[in-house]
Amino acid sequence: MFFNFIIIGLSLGLIYGLVALGISLIYRGIDVVHFAQGEIFMLGAFVGLVALKLHEGSVPYWLALIVTTIFIGILGVVIERLFYRRLTEGGGGYTVAGMSIIICGFGMSMVLMGIAFIIWGNESKSYPVEFGPAIFLGEIFLPRTYIWIAVVGVVLMIVLSLFMYKTKLGLAARAVAFSRETAYLMGVNVPLMISLIFGLGCAVTGAAGVLIAPILFAQIQMGYVMILKAFAAAVVGGFGSMPGANLGGVIVGLFETLCAGYLWDEYKDIYAFFLMLVVLMIRPSGLLGTTVKVKA
Repeated sequence: MFFNFIIIGLSLGLIYGLVALGISLIYRGIDVVHFAQGEIFMLGAFVGLVALKLHEGSVPYWLALIVTTIFIGILGVVIERLFYRRLTEGGGGYTVAGMSIIICGFGMSMVLMGIAFIIWGNESKSYPVEFGPAIFLGEIFLPRTYIWIAVVGVVLMIVLSLFMYKTKLGLAARAVAFSRETAYLMGVNVPLMISLIFGLGCAVTGAAGVLIAPILFAQIQMGYVMILKAFAAAVVGGFGSMPGANLGGVIVGLFETLCAGYLWDEYKDIYAFFLMLVVLMIRPSGLLGTTVKVKA
């Protein structure tokens, strides 16, 4: 069972990592924690379900994943432009505008959940997707669903990393994340880059919702626990660090699954936070976070 737990833990960890990646990306870009990412994750699951049923229900799962990722990315840009733009122009962090964005994030969370309830109701929706029988390698049992999640999750992380570090748009986005004032002086269109960063953060979170929905089903409450696990993953890896979000997600997923498998399954949801507390006691900045010295 150990190898089965590893596959399941790795798959769930990659989902945590994708949501944590979206949180970290937005945090690095506008210096604000977006608390509506859980509902963006939930919307991704429902939009993916709608995409699957288009064209008489013959849309393949991989195409629904791509369509949903693009749609949620565009939705993120629209949300930033319509509701957050005046606030993001005022800065992030501990400024008045930064605190207002955090409060607006809670409000956006409630609004998105209410819209989802009106459209899809409160019942769980199953995904009409068949991945085929499990793969057996000797005594190792590998569910195809978890293999699919692991492969696609790794591909999404690699593609986003290549975009951020190997393209001019990615360089401009990282320049804005480092210093908006310097980016302005270098001729970067800062408002456009902020929208791009916000859209990318929402896109990867929406993709995570589509990936996990065949296992957990689509339900309007699914964002609550996920965003808490993603925050734990982001803190473990180093809050604001993209590699740290990936690493933290994998570590949290493996730790949670192994503890649930070998200790007490009924306490599955607390293991991630126990690990987070242990890491914070040992290394407050997280495994890949940067320690910044501040004068008293």
